[in-house]
Amino acid sequence: MSLLVAHAVKRHFGAHEVLRGVDLRIERGEKIGCVGRNGGGKTTLLRMIVGLDSPDEGQLTLARGTRLGYVPQQPEFAPGVTVLQHASGGLEELRLLQAELASLEERLASGGEQPAELVQRYSELHEQLDHLGGWHAEQQIERVLSGIGLPPALWEREARTLSGGEKSRVALARELLRRPDLLLLDEPTNHLDLPGIEWLESYLREFPGAAYVISHDRRLLDNVAQAIVELEFGELRRYPGNYSKYVVLRAERFEYEQRAYEQQQDFIRKEEAFIKKHMGSQRTSEAKGRQKRLERLERLRAPRNDVRKPRLSFGSVDRSGERVLLAEGLAIGFAGRSLLSGIDLRLERGDRVGLVGPNGAGKTTLLKTLAGRLPPLAGKLELGHKALVGYFDQVGGELDKGSTPYETLRRDNPLATDQEIRDHLARFLFRGEEVEAKIAGLSGGEKARVSLARLVWQRPTWLALDEPTNHLDLAARAALEELLSGFPGALLCISHDREFLDNLCNRIVQLTPAGLREFRGNYSEFRAALAAEASGAPAAKASPAKAAPRAEAARSEPQKPREEAPRPAAAAPKIRNAFKFEKLEQDIMRLEAELAGLQAALLSETTYRDGQRLRETQTRIAEVERDLEQKNHEWENWQ
Repeated sequence: MSLLVAHAVKRHFGAHEVLRGVDLRIERGEKIGCVGRNGGGKTTLLRMIVGLDSPDEGQLTLARGTRLGYVPQQPEFAPGVTVLQHASGGLEELRLLQAELASLEERLASGGEQPAELVQRYSELHEQLDHLGGWHAEQQIERVLSGIGLPPALWEREARTLSGGEKSRVALARELLRRPDLLLLDEPTNHLDLPGIEWLESYLREFPGAAYVISHDRRLLDNVAQAIVELEFGELRRYPGNYSKYVVLRAERFEYEQRAYEQQQDFIRKEEAFIKKHMGSQRTSEAKGRQKRLERLERLRAPRNDVRKPRLSFGSVDRSGERVLLAEGLAIGFAGRSLLSGIDLRLERGDRVGLVGPNGAGKTTLLKTLAGRLPPLAGKLELGHKALVGYFDQVGGELDKGSTPYETLRRDNPLATDQEIRDHLARFLFRGEEVEAKIAGLSGGEKARVSLARLVWQRPTWLALDEPTNHLDLAARAALEELLSGFPGALLCISHDREFLDNLCNRIVQLTPAGLREFRGNYSEFRAALAAEASGAPAAKASPAKAAPRAEAARSEPQKPREEAPRPAAAAPKIRNAFKFEKLEQDIMRLEAELAGLQAALLSETTYRDGQRLRETQTRIAEVERDLEQKNHEWENWQ
């Protein structure tokens, strides 16, 4: 029997229909990932499963005895409760079972004839304790708390005094210790560092119960999910497999439905033309027959493929010097408190550097210092010629909460016209009244888009980004990656999105208590090197990640090879394949040019005021993006 069955669930907020007859089934032990636009109803559905909200129509049915575990995005704690006390609460049921088992053991040890139901209950308790891992309860607490990044120094702290990220981890620890039949997680990786995310991923893979996870972490969904449910336009669709399989199946489904819809529309047009032409003629009876069949025809709905995502481009960017930044013997921290010292770091134009390390290691402090937002405590920090930084603050601290997106850009460039500002904001999905909304009332994802709009507006020559993908949905993350892959300057970023680090970075800098440790390669190569080092095996020699064609084309001049790690020359294609390789590159350039033209057309008034033209443009954009992704994949894997 299924753990959960949701049937025809509907939910309205005022006149807005958030859920339009959703059906969902979760089986025992199944791991399901949920994706969709921010504000699309994912959390609303989750709250209804937990029982914190009720559907307006339809029903949700849980199997009898199902134990739910739920971790919201913003957990709350009772006054005076410590981290250890709250997390240990996850073992309350287990301790009750242990107490009952101890009582039964005493009764059974007393001798004499024992009732069959007593022996049966004793056996059931043993099975339940085995399932809950009850024989190693104390070790579980230590393993879970440490695994998700809560060191012993925090265990006696009052839970409600912790930071937002620490609170989320405490709430997650409690539910993981409960080992429920169905674990419900709403963006669990938002406040975890990379080791914590990888630990959670490993835990979920081994977790015997079912899990339903709302997440924008593509790597997590790839490594854990057995099925993906997509919530778009208030409707839920299910796809078998992990996230990568979902992307392929979703594109195929849309292509099939679009073709079927167009074929039916063509049939309807022809039938209507026949009826109009022959009604009242010698073929009137045939025309009436066709009209009746047409009236009974079940009309297909035009498939909706949500291609809305920020259309991002830096445009022309001033060229900085070859050396962007040089730090020697740098000490960082705050007055009276040094976090790290003896830092040496060199950043050159075209570098793509990912800063990694556990939460609290000083990543944000280092980034702010290098970006000029904090003064260094000691050492030398030099910026190169025309090194103008674009800084992205993960908490939006540089945004004036009392301003609007329009006012924010107006302050940065007082000479810009009203239309220029509105056109620029439209590329980041702010249109109409949205450009005049107060920043204080925007969601986390909307604030992130304002910060990105401001970043592009300033035309920096190098970027310092602190968790730029936080609060962005999957479409916005993909758009951000496209933007950054075409940026010709240097990039220095903190991110817990492993896919983001793999796709963009060719150098990883790890913050350790002993200082910085550099690695040439992307994040996956960095992790493989660490694993090889830990096992004592020789690590494979790292090389910079190959840049995508669009990133190479965006550079105004070829990059000079670095002396310490020269880039190996790409092997020339075999002669018999040279023509195919050249044609592949021409196809990529043609598709990129077409995509740029379509994206520009999408922002024009003549397009978005014409419904038919808008739909056709959006459909073609989706097709071109799919073809371009396929061509780029062929180019990157050319043998």
